[in-house]
Parts: sequence; C-alpha cells; structure tokens
Amino acid sequence: VFVTLGLGIALVSAVRTTRQTIIPLWADHLALDPAVTSLIYGLAGGIDMLLFYPAGKVMDHMGRRWVVVPSLVLMGAGLLAVPWTWDATSLLIAAMVIGFGNGIGSGMMMTLGADHAPRQGRAHFLGAWRLMSDIGGTCGPGLLSLLAATTTLAIGIAVTGLLAFAAAGQLAYWIPRVAARDKGG
Repeated sequence: VFVTLGLGIALVSAVRTTRQTIIPLWADHLALDPAVTSLIYGLAGGIDMLLFYPAGKVMDHMGRRWVVVPSLVLMGAGLLAVPWTWDATSLLIAAMVIGFGNGIGSGMMMTLGADHAPRQGRAHFLGAWRLMSDIGGTCGPGLLSLLAATTTLAIGIAVTGLLAFAAAGQLAYWIPRVAARDKGG
C-alpha cells in the first residue's frame, strides 16, 4: 500500500505544501502590492474552506475517486495556469481554481489512510502513512526551490502542476473501486 497509494499521497502532499508558497512568490514576481497578494491568498483560502463539508459528503456517498482525481486535476490546471498570469485578476482566477481543487480534496489523505489501515497495528500504519505525507510535504517546496534556483520560478511552478497530474493518475489507478471499509477490511 505504501508503494502504491503511499507514493500518490506523497505527491499530493508535495503539491499541497508547495501551492502555499507559489501564490505569494508569483505575486512578488508580478510586482503586486502585498495587500493585493494577501487578498488573493485569502480569497483562494476562503473557497478552499467553503468546500470542506461538501467534499466529505461526496467522498462518503460517491467514493474516494470522485473527489481525489478532480481535486488533483483542478490543482494541476490551476498551477499550470499561474505562470501564464499577468496581473492580479488573472492570478486570482488561477489561485481560486487551485483553492477549489484543494477544497474538494479536503480530508482525502487521512481518509484513504483510515480506509486501508489494518485493524491490528492501525496506529503504526497511520504513523507510516503520515510519514509518507510528511516526506512529500518536505520534498515539494524543496523541489520548487531547486528548480527556481537552477531554471526559473515558472518552470518550478509548472513542474508542481505536473506533479498534481501525476498524483491524480497514480491515485486514480490505485484507489480501489470498492472501499476497503466496504469489504470488511
């Protein structure tokens, strides 16, 4: 499970932690006023928070895949759009797509972990699951920094967007069609 779904979770965590730095970095690149940057970041975060509850309902009623894959595709599309933004409005649109994508995926990482945790050793399993998430969360911003330093910030952001698509593909393939909890596992 850690090599299959765990890798996907590491990629998701890399994208999610990196997205938090991308908006302010790109806003600085566009020479936007810090107050405008804060407004963009706050509006994207607001969209994200509005979707916590509906995302959980969809995940529980329609299945994990119905939330996870669209979440990552939207985040990837929004991230790939960021380097093409030229002003506050265009960056706001891209940031809101990213926020919407992240919002509809709220709870996906721990829900998938709980779905696959065995009854015996559940705490150890979830600890290792969280470690996979933390590894991705540490490596994502590091990769962005490396790419921004050696190439350009735009390339680093685009690679992060591509990681979101890779995570979508990985998880679309490995999330079971029938949840482990439905099989009695």
